[in-house]
Amino acid sequence: MDLTGRTALVTGSSRNIGRATAVRLAEAGADVGITARSNEEGCKETARLVRETGSSAAVALADLGDPDAIRRMVEELRETLGPFDILVNNATIRPTKPFEDLEPADIDRVTDVNVRGFLLTTQAVIPDMQRAGGGSVVNLIGTMVYLGKPGHAHSYGTKFGIEGQVRQLATEFGSDGIRVNAISPGLIDVERTRTDEWDRIERSVIEATPLGRLGEPEEIADACCFLASDSSSFLTGQVIHVNGGTYPTANVIPID
Repeated sequence: MDLTGRTALVTGSSRNIGRATAVRLAEAGADVGITARSNEEGCKETARLVRETGSSAAVALADLGDPDAIRRMVEELRETLGPFDILVNNATIRPTKPFEDLEPADIDRVTDVNVRGFLLTTQAVIPDMQRAGGGSVVNLIGTMVYLGKPGHAHSYGTKFGIEGQVRQLATEFGSDGIRVNAISPGLIDVERTRTDEWDRIERSVIEATPLGRLGEPEEIADACCFLASDSSSFLTGQVIHVNGGTYPTANVIPID
């Protein structure tokens, strides 16, 4: 999976899966644009790790719910690194709120970031890929989209919108040599606030997963690198489930 001479943009890359993906792409030879909404220190640490591989890195912050911020972010990173060959749409928000308490503003905020933000970020880099004669867009979804969980109708529902857009864009830009795919990670062992609820979920996942453990960010990063590379040159419009075998076992995570 050689990405030498290519340039990637990884959204939400200040920590966890985004950081691991940025570093893995850099290890394969790509220069990497790193972005998050506000975690500048995290982005700088990711950039340091990228540069340790010998690849170039640049950082730009942007709220993906703001169309002007997306445009400025892409332009700033392009000015430093050059045109993009790879886009990893990793950044999303997943707020929790009971369905009966949802306000229009709650729904709008999640849709703006998870759906419109994905579309506008992709729209901003597609011309680079068209001029280059090809490129790869990789989008992160998540297994909980398929299992469901109370309090997430507005957030997990948007991820199905992303899956639909993956198939649409793969069809629309396949003739330009641009491939568009998605990864649906299972529960990944990332930094998060420890709660009794999370401990319960993790135990349930581990018990029901054929591989008997949580995933690691680097395992999702490897899948992203595969989809970004020519090793997946005949693969587009697909959702790859990287989850240790949990999906589609619908009773993996207790939801009562």
